Amino acid sequence: MFLRRMAAVALASALALPAVVGVTPAQAQPGNAVVFGDSYTAVPDQFYNHYRSSSLSSGLVPADYPRASGGCLQSPNNWPRKMQQQTGVPVVDRSCTAETSLSMLGKIDAAIRDGHLHGGTRAVYLAIGANDWGPFGRNEGANSSDVPSMTERFSHNLSRAGAKIRAVAPGARIIVTGMPEITNGTGLCLIQVIPNLPLGIPVPGHQVENNIREMQRVGAERNGMIFVDNYALTRGHNTCAPDASRYVAGSIDVTSPAYTMSLHPTDLGNEVLARNNGAALR
Repeated sequence: MFLRRMAAVALASALALPAVVGVTPAQAQPGNAVVFGDSYTAVPDQFYNHYRSSSLSSGLVPADYPRASGGCLQSPNNWPRKMQQQTGVPVVDRSCTAETSLSMLGKIDAAIRDGHLHGGTRAVYLAIGANDWGPFGRNEGANSSDVPSMTERFSHNLSRAGAKIRAVAPGARIIVTGMPEITNGTGLCLIQVIPNLPLGIPVPGHQVENNIREMQRVGAERNGMIFVDNYALTRGHNTCAPDASRYVAGSIDVTSPAYTMSLHPTDLGNEVLARNNGAALR
């Protein structure tokens, strides 16, 4: 029981780190895509992210490090940026660490005010939902012990998001992107120090991950949105996967492909997520 609680805390903490988003005027042109998401999309450098949210000098974060309109930090190699490189479609990334399906609604309003989400927008990505189950969702009143209520709450927030988006961009595709696989179904591998020998603790991974996946799928279906299943895509590439094929980093990790945030997508994972999410543009 203690190990499961520790694993739950580790996963919730990883999803709860704060973040930011950056855009340029060129990205607000007709035919653009706008991305809203949490830390699994933003994946900023975890040390910079910590400095930004602490009492330490903000000078520790390089002035040219990517950040969003609201100040959220973002990795220069996250999947929205890779998707823009792969597809040639201009992308406005407004993802922010700690985002929930409820707090995202304010980000959508801000994107409309800033002119990033407009009548010429081609697609809007909602990469959201995991934080609804953690401390940020609970602070908003979400009851993660009641799975049906979580689905209803998420669907309601997607309905509100869809109304805002369709009011200004009626022709845009609205795409809900799913989470990648993080556990191997029964364990979360936190320590990657010995090559190809990840070490972890037992957790009911499939149960938790499937709850999130179904919530996202059902919410998209009820609201006439496209659902991209990144969970099926990333099966076998979780924190417990061999080093070279690991899409999600561990906590104490020196063997995974390059990454910026513990228990979040590696650069390899971002590459794959960008390709899968980008396919929904066509």
